Amino acid sequence: MDWSLTIGSVRGIKIRLHVTFLLIVPWAAYNWGILMRRGWSGALYGIIFTLIIFFCVVLHELAHSLAATFYGVRVREIELSPIGGLAKMDSLPPKPSQEFVMAAVGPLVNLVIAVPLGLFVLLLIGSRSIKSPGHLLYLMSKPSWQGFILNLLATNVLLAAFNLLPAFPMDGGRLLRSILSWAVGQRQATRWAARVGQALASIMGLAGLATGNLVLAMIGLLVFVGARQEEQWTELHATLSNLQVSQAFVHPSPTLAPGDTLSAVLEQAMRGHQAPFPVVEEEQLLGLLGRSDVTAALETYGPSAPVGDIMRKQFPTVSPDDTLMRARQLMATSGLRAVPVTDGGRFLGMVTAQQVHEIYSLLSAQQRTPEQLKVKP
Repeated sequence: MDWSLTIGSVRGIKIRLHVTFLLIVPWAAYNWGILMRRGWSGALYGIIFTLIIFFCVVLHELAHSLAATFYGVRVREIELSPIGGLAKMDSLPPKPSQEFVMAAVGPLVNLVIAVPLGLFVLLLIGSRSIKSPGHLLYLMSKPSWQGFILNLLATNVLLAAFNLLPAFPMDGGRLLRSILSWAVGQRQATRWAARVGQALASIMGLAGLATGNLVLAMIGLLVFVGARQEEQWTELHATLSNLQVSQAFVHPSPTLAPGDTLSAVLEQAMRGHQAPFPVVEEEQLLGLLGRSDVTAALETYGPSAPVGDIMRKQFPTVSPDDTLMRARQLMATSGLRAVPVTDGGRFLGMVTAQQVHEIYSLLSAQQRTPEQLKVKP
């Protein structure tokens, strides 16, 4: 089940809202209206302030995303959740300098927002509108325009500072990796940066448990897991990017002709063959038949319907020279469990998600380099 809703897009990058974000709105109203005893005006203030903060988070993630697209990295979407935003990218930038820029622009956006707010606060201090640190804290606890500016300033500074911690999945972890990559390469730099992040996460978690601060302990846990996931993803990307489709795809693969009926599809499925099924005529790939296509067609037309009338004609393909990482990305974005391998329109076979997973698992278990794996197409 998809738990996120698309609320807009910028330059083809979808902005999606995780349904759990909706929990933040009543929490903000409860916090300012009831806990802080500010009534209905406080509840409305809390909701508006929270929405403005998440707009700042969107700008932060958009900065990452636009920098990524500038360097040729595809960004699928930005997802917003109660713990922040995440720009989902298909790959890492090839150069450390590019990753440095991509990581730095996010916190920079928060600092750019904070600078004019900070100047305005200095004017308030100069005009004696803020008389002392105690008065400043009082204003921050009050639903007023001065408190709004002070809280917005403090939150953006904290967002920038927290994201600059040298720990994945924060931007500081990526900055650290980009700097280390100049000396030891991206793969080793990721391992070192992940260890630093896990050490910081452990400190945060232990400090949270020792002081009874469950929020800090939970943040420590999330950072620890995020560092591990980043390390695993980088290992996966590095391994599959050095393997070609020609080393893994199944040839020959079972095919269907346009005139075959859905009964033939069922026969292939009973023999253990899995969707999607390629539709081929005279070695030319004409279409693809996914599991959902077969299910819907059986319910609508019955088993005698020809596959040529049902097959999808828009689908991704790979060539034998493409990397397994590209094949995996295409499967992920299309929702298919396999993609056809073609050469000038001529069908050669299929590469499946199971094959990609098994090859990566084998390499990981044996700790061998992709060049050592000899797979005959």
